[in-house]
Amino acid sequence: MININNFISRNSLQSTGVAQNNAGDTVEKVAPSESQSTSGPKISTLAQQLNDAQTRADERDASLDRDALADKADSLRSQLSGSRYQQNKARHDAEVPQTNDPALLERAKQATAFINGNGTNPFARLAPDQLTLIIYDDSGTFTTNERRAALSEQGDQEYAWKAAVVAEMERQWRQNNGDFSEALEGIKEHYNNLPPIEEAQIAGNWRQDIENNIAHAKAQGNQTQPEPQIPSFFEMLFKQNSDSEEE
Repeated sequence: MININNFISRNSLQSTGVAQNNAGDTVEKVAPSESQSTSGPKISTLAQQLNDAQTRADERDASLDRDALADKADSLRSQLSGSRYQQNKARHDAEVPQTNDPALLERAKQATAFINGNGTNPFARLAPDQLTLIIYDDSGTFTTNERRAALSEQGDQEYAWKAAVVAEMERQWRQNNGDFSEALEGIKEHYNNLPPIEEAQIAGNWRQDIENNIAHAKAQGNQTQPEPQIPSFFEMLFKQNSDSEEE
């Protein structure tokens, strides 16, 4: 039987859609006050920060092989959850950006309030690749609580994406005599478009594994009767990963 859980693990998903559809019409959400005048068109402060973060991410990704990048990702994520975060929570809550920009100070304040259960996430509906830039940027541009807020939004988008994947797999399985290879093709496309630091966290030789499972799914569609049941998708999808979700 196809092990769907190999392809929908907690740390390897990022957007919401079977392939690369973002959460709804995911767009960069920037408050009007978070923009600055230039000699040309206005550019948001966040957009400039993300542009700089992309440059740093490109340099990091080019300097590390896949295994080292996965280790780096684990280390950076551990700063944002679990005992390491909780032991330093007071310091994280008091952290402010090294800036006099009122918009950046307000955004950091909003992120801390959100982390503590108040208000809204300043990074709600931000595009998945932009969330990744914030989560894994340890330059000090973003506070720890801002990075944690971005991680929270990523988790919400992952949850929605997984639900969409499950629904599409079940639909294809029922309509195509057990063949949901098109959904698997969508997952493969999604994985191929992940930022390197996200793709590096997918265990094993996922490309070969998913090709094998696509072939298996197509073979199911050619049989008189498909396998009697598909895995309990929702049970596997929404099982909490204690390492990455620990508060």
